[in-house]
Amino acid sequence: MKKALIIIGIIAGSLLLLCCGGGVALYFLADSNTYARPADACSTVTGAQGVPAFGTVKDKQPKDTTAFGRTYPGCVVTFEATGTLTVMIDVPSSASDVRTHYDAVKKLADASTAAGATVAGVDGIGTKAFAMYTTAGGALMYELDFYDGNLYVSLNLTAPTGTTLTPDKVRADLLVVGRSLMSSLESTSSGSDWDD
Repeated sequence: MKKALIIIGIIAGSLLLLCCGGGVALYFLADSNTYARPADACSTVTGAQGVPAFGTVKDKQPKDTTAFGRTYPGCVVTFEATGTLTVMIDVPSSASDVRTHYDAVKKLADASTAAGATVAGVDGIGTKAFAMYTTAGGALMYELDFYDGNLYVSLNLTAPTGTTLTPDKVRADLLVVGRSLMSSLESTSSGSDWDD
């Protein structure tokens, strides 16, 4: 009888460890939805810190993008003198989808160096970030892309010929905008599914 109780205890203990230990492992391995999709991309973008550094907003238009099997929101903000800022915000349910998105765009950016673009990693925002820019013809095109958790953001500023903006100044301002977007899109919910 004592031997049978010991065997039952071992089996029960093993099942408890398997059940709870497996649950803990699944919890840490599962993707978490740290960020929530914006209800209004243009309001979110124009409300972000750092946007006023580019001047007075003349116009803003929503712009959805369909790629990677889903549609995600964005906004095109036109400034009176500085140019245009296009922001895309991808918030899928899976962090692995975000990494795939980032890796695909980074690969395209790396290929653009042959055409004269400068591409470099950027520290201080998200899990991973890179910037790409060109000053061909006296105009400036600057893009900052980053991801963090289940959030992917692309900020692309196009300034006209003769602009006084420099790549260093634009990078600093876009970092402020990007960090502000991360803060405003942070979510306390981890159960939302934003895939379209």
